[in-house]
Amino acid sequence: MTVSWRLNRIKRLGIFVEHFPPFLGSDRSVFELAKRIADTGVQVHFIVTQPLRYLIGQRPADWKYLKNWSSPPPKVHKNISAEYLLLGKRMSSLWSMFKPLAYLLTIILFTVMSIRALVRFNPSVVIAAHASPIVGIVALLSAKLTTKPLIVGCPDWMSAYAAGLVNESMNSFKPVIIQLFEFTLYRLANRIFAATEFLKKLLVSHGLNPRKIVVIPNGADADLFNPDLDVSDIKKKYRLDNRFIVLFTGHLEDWAGINLVYDLAERLNEEVPNSTILLVGAGGSTSNLLTRLARSNLGHMVTHAGLHPYEEMPLFNAAADVALCIFPDTPVAHAASPLKLFEYLSSGNAVVATRVAGTTEIVDSSSGVLVSPKNTKEICDAVVELSKDSELRNILGITGRKLVEEKYNWSKLGRRLLDVCENLDSRK
Repeated sequence: MTVSWRLNRIKRLGIFVEHFPPFLGSDRSVFELAKRIADTGVQVHFIVTQPLRYLIGQRPADWKYLKNWSSPPPKVHKNISAEYLLLGKRMSSLWSMFKPLAYLLTIILFTVMSIRALVRFNPSVVIAAHASPIVGIVALLSAKLTTKPLIVGCPDWMSAYAAGLVNESMNSFKPVIIQLFEFTLYRLANRIFAATEFLKKLLVSHGLNPRKIVVIPNGADADLFNPDLDVSDIKKKYRLDNRFIVLFTGHLEDWAGINLVYDLAERLNEEVPNSTILLVGAGGSTSNLLTRLARSNLGHMVTHAGLHPYEEMPLFNAAADVALCIFPDTPVAHAASPLKLFEYLSSGNAVVATRVAGTTEIVDSSSGVLVSPKNTKEICDAVVELSKDSELRNILGITGRKLVEEKYNWSKLGRRLLDVCENLDSRK
């Protein structure tokens, strides 16, 4: 790859995230972008803060939180380093007793630690993966106090997502406070990179200058997510040989469409009995779904493989015939740019996706089957029809993979983010 002279103006980037290596989608996106930037010779340093939801006790049961951070960060690239910001026992105890004070002191402590990191590393630009109440605030304060330009990522509509998690309206207290944090951070940032055009329009509707916002969609690694992988071991382990495989990965939650799996299992049991719905991921809605399926004698139609490391996901994708990206008609879904959509496409899967804004920015009728998010029958019809049409599945798979290779591969997207950093740094 030829690197232009402009790429050499940026020598170092400091990036604030919640997980390293990445655990969730927003951190995965900025991590993949950073790796491609590091490939050009730029030194990248990740500053990793403890997530707010974990500090208040909402931690995933299958992730060994602090144990994962008990040793130094792993070396993932010759030009990438990282450090973890951790609270001591006293501060951790304070979170269980008086959260407002604990939050304030945590922000102060993490900001002091981050300033030291930025002074030591001396990046040209600081990037916050998202405008969350800890990562975003600490990145903003640290960047301003060290006079570094700040770029903030907008991977989703955070306040709407938070409202959905606690089943509250956008006008209730917590979402209002989170939205205040969110849009204040965007206003104070030097630039914003949004994952979808929908998010850009949302930011503009809240008074943000459109010239301040660049859209950098999510993507996939076409070498890693490849339809030609050997999936014999995966099929043997989960008894998938000679089965028509319908894949659903990621968050197994109602807001991601998992509740529709019951209806699909019922329909496939009647019309495509040699099929199975393969669930790979974790979520609070999984147990209820599996219980309901078992009570209706439909348990045999679903295989729950559980949560797997990111490095294993390409095998599950390559094993599938059809992949589901069936988000409901909600503000969170319209704002989302789901990573799994790009990974499905890269893996050559025939994708059935609902017509929500972030998805329709990427997929059209040539690369997937688009269905109404409000019509369960239409979703089931699409899967059943694809089960009978191997030629259409093949055409969709080839077109989808080509789309990722040409437009949504991480290398091209990483160069776009580096371009934003270069232009920002040149205007200092």
